[in-house]
Parts: sequence; C-alpha cells; structure tokens
Amino acid sequence: MDYLERKELIKEFQFHIKKGYEIGEKLGHKNIFEKAKWKEEIMGLILGDTVFSKSTGDVKGADATNDETGNVREYKTEELKTDKDMKRFFESVVDGTNTYAGSMTYNGGSTREAVNSYKDIKHFHGVFHRGDIVAITEVSTDYVTSENGLMKRIINEENGGVYTSTNGNGVRPHYENGGVRNGEGKVVFINDIRK
Repeated sequence: MDYLERKELIKEFQFHIKKGYEIGEKLGHKNIFEKAKWKEEIMGLILGDTVFSKSTGDVKGADATNDETGNVREYKTEELKTDKDMKRFFESVVDGTNTYAGSMTYNGGSTREAVNSYKDIKHFHGVFHRGDIVAITEVSTDYVTSENGLMKRIINEENGGVYTSTNGNGVRPHYENGGVRNGEGKVVFINDIRK
C-alpha cells in the first residue's frame, strides 16, 4: 500500500468513526465508544433491553432494563482478539471439544456490600470478535455472587490476601462441553461466524 492509498483508508475510517458518534448521540450516548456502550447497545437489541445512556447506569450496578419485565441487567463484554481465540471459543461453546474461561470484570465489586448489591440483577456476558457479537450468556446471579465468583476475592482479603487496587474483581464463566459449566449459567445467543 502506498502513501496515498493509506491516506484514503484513514479518511474512510475517520468518516465511519464520526458516523458511529452521530448514531451514538441519537441513541442518547455522549460517547458510544466509551466503556463498551456500542457493545451494550448490540446486546440490548438482541435481549430486548433498553441500555442506560450514562456510563455508570441509571441503576447502580446495572447497564439496562428489560423492555418486557423491567428487570435490571448488568452487561460484561469480552473481545476475542485473534482468530485463534475465536476458534477456541467456538470449539468450547458449540463443538464441545475445547475449554475457554471467559472474563467478566466488576470494578465496583470489592466489598461484601457491593457484591450483595448484585444479587437482584441479572448478569450477561457478551462475547465479541472484530465487531461481531458471537455469544451472549446469562451468567447465574448465584454464581456471580458466590465464593467461586466475586466473593472469592473478598474472602481471600478477609484471610490476609492483599490487592493493590479495589478494581478488577472478576468472574470467569467456563465454556465447555458445548455450553457453560453446570451451575454457571446458560448461553442465550450464539452467532457462529466460522461458517
């Protein structure tokens, strides 16, 4: 690619980014590219939810409400960065021939009180690859707030464990055997883009 071709591609890219901001503003987002709001809007469309426009949410600890039930939802998103990651994910969640540990980070989940506040919220893990949503899993609230979930770090701290930050407490949904590990949730949407 020569300099002029590169320059034209950058201009085209800038055009599409600006278009994304314009659409985001129409949806009520000052910056739809901040904190994965564009991914949350795609998840909301599929799940029948209305996504909050504020990055911290209209309801503490939640990103959306379901249009039918009014239940509040917390979304966590993950990006499969390489084709190898995508292949392994689908081998786990669809084919059942591999395993994949997803990642859901809860920056506010560093106290018992904070973890308990998540008990009345439904939790969803959205997995993306290069702009495509490839899966949504409803992760069990019991699992998210359990000793195998967010409480694991808190119990460890109570027993002398030291963390340098209050951010970054996480939950790992385990994809295996053509779904999610028993007791951790259920896959509610699959978009197998390998085909």
